[in-house]
Amino acid sequence: MNPTWLDFLAIPLGRLLKFIYDFLHGAHIPGSYGIAVILLTLIVRGLLLPLYIKQIQSTSKMAEVAPRLQEIQQKYKNDQRKMQEEMLKLYQETGYNPAGGCWPLLIQLPILVSLYYVFQNPLVYVLGKSHQYVKDLITGATGYSITQRIVDEAQKLGLDMHFFGINLAQKELIVLPILSAAFSFLSILYSMNSQKKFNPQYSQSQSNAMAESMNRSLMIFSPLMSYFIALQVPSGLVLYWTVTNLFTILQQFIANEVVYKKLKHKKEEEERRKQLEKQAQKMQEIESKEKSKESGNIDEKEEVKSESKESDEKERERKRELEKLKQQISGQHKTSKKKKK
Repeated sequence: MNPTWLDFLAIPLGRLLKFIYDFLHGAHIPGSYGIAVILLTLIVRGLLLPLYIKQIQSTSKMAEVAPRLQEIQQKYKNDQRKMQEEMLKLYQETGYNPAGGCWPLLIQLPILVSLYYVFQNPLVYVLGKSHQYVKDLITGATGYSITQRIVDEAQKLGLDMHFFGINLAQKELIVLPILSAAFSFLSILYSMNSQKKFNPQYSQSQSNAMAESMNRSLMIFSPLMSYFIALQVPSGLVLYWTVTNLFTILQQFIANEVVYKKLKHKKEEEERRKQLEKQAQKMQEIESKEKSKESGNIDEKEEVKSESKESDEKERERKRELEKLKQQISGQHKTSKKKKK
């Protein structure tokens, strides 16, 4: 067998597996190789945990950004350039990275392929033999007999790869494939339910409705793919994938209880704050209207008073004119009397 371009990952993973196995086997723990695979899985998943947390944050942020994103797409549907500019502004404003949730999957894929080489060729990657050593060993062998020779040689060198009756260097056709498919289904189902529970807006937009439809399809095809692939690869890799899916469910549960609830609480606080701000704004508008009415009433009263003063002044002027007229008439009357005398 020739070296692969993933040896830089496969060799350290195989050495770490051997280190854990030696410790467990030295303590006379049954199924040491299988337990070592499980512990290796937990270590790898633990190292990927920061990326998983970023993926959770990205998923939550996506639910918040989706309604505004849909508005932009609807508003600028006839102007693709403007749409891209506005979407980029939205991403910069909110700190949302559309590719943020893909990193765990992209990083996990080469790890998965590397572990395939580890479990298929434990002589090189676990026991540290050279590729030439394996080439010489399998000379003349074909098909499945190649794997059988490698496994037999590894066991002769002291590596017991049995785990509760299953040889993890060989294919297993019943228990592990079924478990792999089952946990794959549960992982996707639990993730979908978590998105609906903690991101109510997730299913409201067209883009997220499409994502949900894709998840439903994935929930059917992913377990089937896991099952059929598990029938073709060494059981050690199937055990790794099964534990990975189980760990993903555990991660999702922790995310629900810690991260998502915290984000949900923060979102509720923001909504309450917005409602209070709206109420305060309404109160200010009402107060402004009341003050405006009061000011209008005062002006009206002043107007009435002003009109009343004008009316009184006119009345007094009329009375003065009448008094003058009376005096004039009285004076004329007296003059006429004197003339008669």
